[in-house]
Amino acid sequence: MDWLDYREALGIGFSDLEKSKYFFNKIFNFLQTVYYSENQITTDEYFEFCNTTGNVFCGKDMCGYRLIMFSLFQSQESINPLNHFLSYYVAFINCQKDNPNKKYKREDYVKLLRKMLDESRIPYDLKTIEDKCFLFPKGAKELDDALISQPLEWLNEYPKARKTFCTALKQYSDGEYIRDAADNFRKALEEFLQEFLENEKNLETNKTEICKYLGQQGIDAGVSGLFHPLINAYKNINDRIAKHNDLVDKRLLEFLLYQTGILIRMVISIKK
Repeated sequence: MDWLDYREALGIGFSDLEKSKYFFNKIFNFLQTVYYSENQITTDEYFEFCNTTGNVFCGKDMCGYRLIMFSLFQSQESINPLNHFLSYYVAFINCQKDNPNKKYKREDYVKLLRKMLDESRIPYDLKTIEDKCFLFPKGAKELDDALISQPLEWLNEYPKARKTFCTALKQYSDGEYIRDAADNFRKALEEFLQEFLENEKNLETNKTEICKYLGQQGIDAGVSGLFHPLINAYKNINDRIAKHNDLVDKRLLEFLLYQTGILIRMVISIKK
């Protein structure tokens, strides 16, 4: 039982402010030990970090890693310190290129952040799009694993759909382009069925084609028959609130995300 579990077992609770403080202390305990690792950040990597975050580049003769750590430490003084720190930390990860001279690789910093977020009970995770990381708000762990992480991995065989699904995930994470996120979830499903069935038909047509496929795989008629109205309802909702209007309720976007994962997962699971 760790410290947080112990407090919860005692009924003490743990505020968001305490979680943030606990998180900062734990992650900086590790990050400060890297000060003594030579060549951890190159001049080019430090320059990229500065350009991404809008910081002033202090020159090639300065220790880039130390200056980045200073920026991360200062982020705690902002209005929203956790979000500010996390955005800087993701920029720190994304600026790095692995080479054998580094004691710690980019993936080490990814694992560190995931571990510290998890141990601090802060509901974020890192996802990767085209070798760039971004933060993604967690839902229920079981749903996230089954309907986001696994379908994302399986979609490697369907690159067009994966790219669109990743774009929708990032828009969902940003929380700014709600309509675009909803429409891209629909588009990802449409592109997935096109790649899976090897045709160029739209979602309206392919909902019938995929039901035929399921029937050919020996799936019970009741189940394959259910797939048609599911896609139909999914498509109609997206058409009404996103494709032809801007009426997406942000509170329902997670539902559309998981529904997309359910439909994709079912088809790939049948194939597997």
